[in-house]
Amino acid sequence: MYYLLNERYRLCGWEKLPYAIIDRKYGRAQFVNKFILDTLEMCNGKIDFSIPIITDDQRKLVEQLVKEGVVSECEKGSELKEKQKYIFYNNRYMNTVHWSITGKCNCKCKHCYMSAPDAKYGELTHEQIMKIVNDMGNCGVLRCTLTGGEALVRSDFWDIVDGLLEREILITQIYSNGFLVNEKFLDELEKRGIHPEINMSFDGTGHHDWLRGIPGAEQAVRKAFLLCQKRGFPTGAEMCLWKDNASSLRESINDLTQMGCRSLKVNPISDTGAWKDGNYGNALSMTEDEVFNVYYEYIDSFYQDLPNILVHLGGFFYADGGEPDFYELPAVHIYENPMRASMCVHARNTMYISAEGRAETCMGMASMSDEFQNQYPLVQEMGLRDCLVDSSYMKLIDTRVEEIIARNEKCIDCKYKSLCLGGCRASAMMFHRDDVLAVDEMTCKIYRDGWLTKIIDKISKLRPEAVCYGVEEYLKVERSDI
Repeated sequence: MYYLLNERYRLCGWEKLPYAIIDRKYGRAQFVNKFILDTLEMCNGKIDFSIPIITDDQRKLVEQLVKEGVVSECEKGSELKEKQKYIFYNNRYMNTVHWSITGKCNCKCKHCYMSAPDAKYGELTHEQIMKIVNDMGNCGVLRCTLTGGEALVRSDFWDIVDGLLEREILITQIYSNGFLVNEKFLDELEKRGIHPEINMSFDGTGHHDWLRGIPGAEQAVRKAFLLCQKRGFPTGAEMCLWKDNASSLRESINDLTQMGCRSLKVNPISDTGAWKDGNYGNALSMTEDEVFNVYYEYIDSFYQDLPNILVHLGGFFYADGGEPDFYELPAVHIYENPMRASMCVHARNTMYISAEGRAETCMGMASMSDEFQNQYPLVQEMGLRDCLVDSSYMKLIDTRVEEIIARNEKCIDCKYKSLCLGGCRASAMMFHRDDVLAVDEMTCKIYRDGWLTKIIDKISKLRPEAVCYGVEEYLKVERSDI
């Protein structure tokens, strides 16, 4: 009997993770052991699994792989496609690149941390950006999300898209303000056989225009959401919270639901970039308690409305109105060995490349000072492979939670440290400028001021059947005297 790896899959490996099977449809890597990989390599249409040299364990494994749809029985001599054969990448694994392909924008947002209206960071040349595209393919990057500035203002946008697709890098999301999301844009995506999520900013019903700095911005983004809904493109949204639009949260979420939006992430505006330059902070920014109160009060509305949308309220609350019996507390992390966990699990799988080409842990880092950002490599100069082998970037994402805890006196004896893991690094630096190992005061406040217990108690009354992973572990710690 002969078997062939199904075309949807390919085999590869990276430094420290040498054995993986890639689901090309979803851009996912499943890491396996050498035995499994060796057996998969034998599923090449040339090896007869009925011969005595094939072990019973290998035959049982192949039977299971057939059931899972990974391999299929085939005729002798069937050929495995070249692109499916095992390849080893001489760098560390990075699943996704979140990429600001330009620092330019067609809006004048009052809160832009990269000052996109003035194109502070500009954009890389066509040659530089295509080199990064090529590097991503050569390093085994599986997925890419495109943002800006406004990603769609780049004149070579479609060259970038085509370059990524040619290297089998899945484009999962395209971020936009919506002005250029039109029939022609969606036609071009469909022509290429892709339907990425179109993620658009929506900063509150009746408030969007003011923040975006252009009359008609809300009308334009609403039109874009409805067009995507009509054309079958998934959409997501991000909302920045300040004092004037906080009261519109419920209405905004229900409006987005009606427009077919499937997810919304909400965060307060940070006092950086254009917001800081415009001196808006003192009058319009919200304190942590004000933000948490808005989030906390909205939970009542969420369970009353059950909007068919996934709502992520900062690091506070996460739930999908379409599946109301499950929710998450994003500030709670459960690991077998928490002190040895990476300081940011998201960053360990996703690299952010800034508009100037800087390799950073996340987009929030782009709001830090130039002095801080200059510590990290320019991908177009160093090359992506070297960034993923030995660089200040790799040293940062390989930093462990224990280093954060040891660095901060208030964390050392804190009973929550094995659950909070030091919090979010970008959030920490908003309070302790440019100190990447500082205390995340927002997450600290969620724990120390009892917000998690308040959320759990509220949901137990509003939706008694709702369950949350990690609640029991948190309550054990909360009730302890350690």
